[in-house]
Amino acid sequence: MLIILFIYGACIGSGLVALADRYATNTSIFYPTSHCDTCQTPLAYWQLVPILSYLLLRGRCHYCQTIIPATSLLAEFTAGLVLTTLTPATIIPLLWLGLWGYAALCDARTQTFPGWVSWVTIPIMFMMNSPVIVLITIILLVGIHLVWSHWPNPLIGDGDLEIILSYHLLHGITVTAQWLLTASLIAMIYSGTKTRIPFLPFLLVSALGWWLSQ
Repeated sequence: MLIILFIYGACIGSGLVALADRYATNTSIFYPTSHCDTCQTPLAYWQLVPILSYLLLRGRCHYCQTIIPATSLLAEFTAGLVLTTLTPATIIPLLWLGLWGYAALCDARTQTFPGWVSWVTIPIMFMMNSPVIVLITIILLVGIHLVWSHWPNPLIGDGDLEIILSYHLLHGITVTAQWLLTASLIAMIYSGTKTRIPFLPFLLVSALGWWLSQ
């Protein structure tokens, strides 16, 4: 069963990468079929097998030899590993990781992500909290959108605050503090002298690390 779950997870990871690529290029998720972004050649079925195709192709396009980003292999392997933790009790956390994983892949490419991810994940968290927490969360969300729409150069993106808020609803303040500290340290080490970086990928890496360490 773990092997089956890993295979399904790798397929999901491959799909998330493909969807993020379509978001970054502003193209339809249905058309055209999977192709090399450089030479535009449609890919054969054997070039679309998660993990195995990347290894067989040695990380390069079969037609033009352009390097395929290692992000694809990493996302497929990580998604497969994460899905092996699936149980009835972990469905909601894994759904959270999947949706925000997609958002992080988009953010890494464009420093933006589809806003609907927040509006899907946060209501799911409402089912696990009291009406008072739900009301406070709604007020905070409205406040974030009102303030950020009038703030020309915010120090942190509104999407970053939304993922932090949803993570807090899922895991509580103590776990959220540990998660946020880890993500910030990773981002500081990675960024160096860069003044602007996409933060969602670091938040997701931290969340994956804490989840798998359990």
